[in-house]
Amino acid sequence: MSVSCHPKLPLFATGINDEANVIERGENQSCHVYELGPSTITPVNKTSASTTRNIDEYQKVTRFSRSGKYLVTGFTDGKVTVLKMPDLKLAFPPLRFNEVQDVDVDIEEEYLAVATPKALIILSLEDGAITQVIDSPKLNKKTECEFRSCRYSSKDRLYAVVNPKSRAHGFICVWELRKNKQRRYPVTQVKTSSVCRKSITSFSVNPTGDLLAYASTDLSIGLIDAKTLTPIIQVQKAHGFAITSLAFSQSGKYLASAGADTRCRIMLLPDNVKSLSGGSVIASLFYAIGCVFLLALLAYVIPQMKF
Repeated sequence: MSVSCHPKLPLFATGINDEANVIERGENQSCHVYELGPSTITPVNKTSASTTRNIDEYQKVTRFSRSGKYLVTGFTDGKVTVLKMPDLKLAFPPLRFNEVQDVDVDIEEEYLAVATPKALIILSLEDGAITQVIDSPKLNKKTECEFRSCRYSSKDRLYAVVNPKSRAHGFICVWELRKNKQRRYPVTQVKTSSVCRKSITSFSVNPTGDLLAYASTDLSIGLIDAKTLTPIIQVQKAHGFAITSLAFSQSGKYLASAGADTRCRIMLLPDNVKSLSGGSVIASLFYAIGCVFLLALLAYVIPQMKF
């Protein structure tokens, strides 16, 4: 499924399907919000993110906005729902797209980017109206590509991951958001760069907007300079199976990854991480330190938790 931590409160939201008979009635309340205590996880609220009756559909994307005002979900049936915190009331009626890959809310919480394979769609958070559509680019004017992920940064930029259908290489595209009275939602594409030799499966931007992280189908995790799109460091064989999620901590000091190997790992980033260009060995060292720290923390916390 998917999970997102509230940026200010000890809350997290996640997608958990109800039992099959409940889903078949169209009453699946898959969007759950929990409060995280020192040793407890307490249910707070839940609501429906889709009325699909197909038991194979699920909540693929869960994302809080920067202040925690909005909670956005994307379902595998293409439905995108924007909820207002804390009561989980609809900001506007749910919208349906063709295969939602990712969603993200801009820094000022005025717009929502929805990534589908063929287009990056920008919606107004005021009423859900479509304000801009960015078609998936063709590399060299002939190689068909698909959007995989999208993220706003604090630097007035919008990033998107683009993978060729051939599954060769992974690209990052960046647009600058510039005020222009003649255009309701002005974007200018400034750069597209190949950052790895295989397709990208997950993507994240750190809180200060100067560092990007990606995970690839070759099971590696890489860090990229957000301004130049230049690779900094790469961790090889970070997981045993596909890496499905990446997230920076609020401080930007840690990078968490989760994969189909049922493992969650933590990378401890040094303060001078941007100066470590090409430092695969150093990255592996910090990754190992982070893993040891996480295992020790889990060994202490889990036996004390009450569910």
